[in-house]
Amino acid sequence: MSAKEPLGDYYADTVYTPAKRQQWEAANPDRETIIGSQLSWNRRTQDNAMEEDYDFSHISISEKEEQRRIDGGVENDDVYHLLKMRYDSQAIMPPNYTNLARYMHMGVALSIGFFFLFSIGFCMIILVGLYHWILGGNDVEYFVSLLSASAKLSFPIIFVTLVFWKGSKYLKKKHPEIFFGMRKGPLWQANRQTGLFTIYDPKNAWKPRMEAPFHEYDAFLQSSPDTQGSATYSLILYHPFQRIRQKLDAQFPPTKMPGELVAAWQFLQRYMDVSQPLPDVPGLEIHRHKDPTTAAADQRQGRDPRYWRDMDEASVKQIQEEKYRKNIRLR
Repeated sequence: MSAKEPLGDYYADTVYTPAKRQQWEAANPDRETIIGSQLSWNRRTQDNAMEEDYDFSHISISEKEEQRRIDGGVENDDVYHLLKMRYDSQAIMPPNYTNLARYMHMGVALSIGFFFLFSIGFCMIILVGLYHWILGGNDVEYFVSLLSASAKLSFPIIFVTLVFWKGSKYLKKKHPEIFFGMRKGPLWQANRQTGLFTIYDPKNAWKPRMEAPFHEYDAFLQSSPDTQGSATYSLILYHPFQRIRQKLDAQFPPTKMPGELVAAWQFLQRYMDVSQPLPDVPGLEIHRHKDPTTAAADQRQGRDPRYWRDMDEASVKQIQEEKYRKNIRLR
């Protein structure tokens, strides 16, 4: 029985169910593959996701985006034009940042890291200097010279990183269109309601490069070395007949822990599978009642509709850490 028969006309005939993938695999056993570790399709996907998907901040982010959508009175693809992204019961479209915004985000992360690194380093040097001055018998000139040398090295870096960090925070608040700079069109879209996975043309906003049923794609983990030579993994979907691949980095960031991306792949399968409810993660909670399969399952199970929203941040953080420890063991 198809999902459309018991659930009315909400879902298209092209929606994804595990049975469709099994039939497609049986019909295409010798399809082309690409370099990388091919990931398996699960018949009944676990309710799993990356550590990032359980972040407490996603609750407020989803609520703000939903309020903007309501205030703007938009639906369907118009949601992207308003929000520049989408993450709800119908579709996932990750943000397509401009290079300036991407470099700015990287710069903020590096600034915060270097600020604390040099601040803590400066304090440690002062403590060592005090120890040698008071308990080691060195004179005050030694301590003053050490303090001066440390300040000359650390203070310029601490000042610059602090200015960049706080300046970016101000820019994020006052001029989000710069800090969250988005391109005119999306990278890709995974649509649960239609079962289609769309890859957009990077040179022509909103023009699909290809669109095919989700179950026709194969998933791969590909690794590449970072600046230290360590392997960093990315999740990729590949259509073996169109010979087109799409990195999913914008939604599922590259990581040194391949188990995290195995969990991401399980999440995406669960999200697209209309025979199962949506993944139970904080960012999707306010949308669960909109999806027929999810609403019916939540009613049967008596799920608290505010399970995540009424939980304190520390409890959510604990669940997030437990999920991460579980994910890194996945293969």
